[in-house]
Amino acid sequence: MRKHQLIIILFLLFNSVFLFAETRLAPQHEIVADGRTQLSPYFSIELSGNGWLAPRVLKVFHHNKAEKTLLGVARFSEHASRQNGYAISDDGKTILYFHQKLPKYSDVDKPGGLFEFQHDRGDKHLHHFINNTQYLPIQLPPNIIVFTKLKRRTDVLKLDSTVYLRDTNGNERPWQP
Repeated sequence: MRKHQLIIILFLLFNSVFLFAETRLAPQHEIVADGRTQLSPYFSIELSGNGWLAPRVLKVFHHNKAEKTLLGVARFSEHASRQNGYAISDDGKTILYFHQKLPKYSDVDKPGGLFEFQHDRGDKHLHHFINNTQYLPIQLPPNIIVFTKLKRRTDVLKLDSTVYLRDTNGNERPWQP
């Protein structure tokens, strides 16, 4: 009996080691650093939370002179990459970002989804129902964000299997490998 239990324990242990080895981590060029990062004179991000006691959250801020405004918050996996959180234009004046309605951040009073904020023009809601967890194993320019759309069907949201790329110039297309 003990031999049988030992075999099961060893099997579970090795199985979990292989599952951990298969976990895809963001490549070095796509890692979002913990803490605050200034992206441009107009935008910054802040990644906080350890994932155990507090969920990891990516916050996006707009800077206008001395004023700093929280634009959006979204849960952010420790395995996620930059392309799952934000995209910034070459001139630093436009940012694409995700927002989720999280109870702790009720001061951001807007619906969830994909947004575009232009420094001179303000906020624009691009898509209501999105998923920002799709990862592409290729390096994308900093001005491109990745997402999938959720479709409402008979009172249920279902994931559309099509992966989309959107850049800060307004171009959006399905990704094709």
